[in-house]
Amino acid sequence: MSEQIDVTQELAKLQQRVEHLEERMEKAESKQIPLRSLWEAIRSILIGLFIVGPAAAIILGVLAALAGK
Repeated sequence: MSEQIDVTQELAKLQQRVEHLEERMEKAESKQIPLRSLWEAIRSILIGLFIVGPAAAIILGVLAALAGK
């Protein structure tokens, strides 16, 4: 019977530790969200400037050349 009580107590301690770790992870994630959003925005702008922009200019240039013939 005492072994069963010990196991129950250990499980309760583990549950408390898990809850504590979950709270810390949630706090850490909430701090990282603004930085992650900012990074995503910057990356999106850079992709637009350096990849989509020149590709669109080339396509429009080819279409204009074909329309001029």
